[in-house]
Amino acid sequence: MVEQTRSDPTIGKELSPHPFRVTDTMVQDYQEGLTLDYDSAGPLPSMLAGWADSFHEAARFTQDKGHLWMRQEWELRAPLVKDDDYLAHAVIKDIYRRRDRTVVNTAMDLKNSADETVVKSWHHQSFLLDAPVEMVQFRDPNKKEGARKFIVPEGAPLDEIDKVIDLEMCGQFFHGNKNYHTDLQASQELGFHDVVVGGHMSMSCMGRLMEQHFGASWWTGGKLDIKFTNPLWPDDHIRIRGVATGPAEDDASRDAVFAWIEKGDGTIVLIANASAPND
Repeated sequence: MVEQTRSDPTIGKELSPHPFRVTDTMVQDYQEGLTLDYDSAGPLPSMLAGWADSFHEAARFTQDKGHLWMRQEWELRAPLVKDDDYLAHAVIKDIYRRRDRTVVNTAMDLKNSADETVVKSWHHQSFLLDAPVEMVQFRDPNKKEGARKFIVPEGAPLDEIDKVIDLEMCGQFFHGNKNYHTDLQASQELGFHDVVVGGHMSMSCMGRLMEQHFGASWWTGGKLDIKFTNPLWPDDHIRIRGVATGPAEDDASRDAVFAWIEKGDGTIVLIANASAPND
């Protein structure tokens, strides 16, 4: 195991508050990078909140080669407002093992200028600490443990989203910044054979599916739990799909959805459970 240094994450570590503001440029890059249509008179895209979740450096191990996003949980309480001054507060809630990876779970509360919490999130980022590698090797998705256990529950199909995310879209979405989500060399330096399409992009596609299905209740009471299962590469053809399964098992006042993103060859990129108030 790589020894921790003072810069490495520890359970209970509070991260410095992070100011956040939704700007016109941010919205434009988000919409053009994903090629998703939004009504300019409607609420802002809910997953813009992902840009407030920017504690990755402070919550990252010094051995970060091959690090990957493993899971993301969201609780939405109010729509984001353009040009409002938000402050994100975060703390490292847990560090745990998951197969050959060490996962850091960072919890965030995003508060508006009135000091009201509008979004809560839990970001699970995984690291290869025991055996760092020069190049990350991914198992054949069809040979993974539990690969045959992907079963879609019964329910009413949602109107799916079908798209290809190319490298130009990645560059637009990430504001033209050079990183392993936009640049081949930067990605290879982290041990990946190709540019890794950002989890924020696939997560945002999933968020759009929920917005279309739930409507206004999504922005004021939506919950989303995403588990990333396979990486997405530039020019992959994906389908964002889901089924409405009725009242949530743990709360009949909420309607539930099971959703997933699959590639053209059937590889599952992520799975998600979501719900929103039904009143």
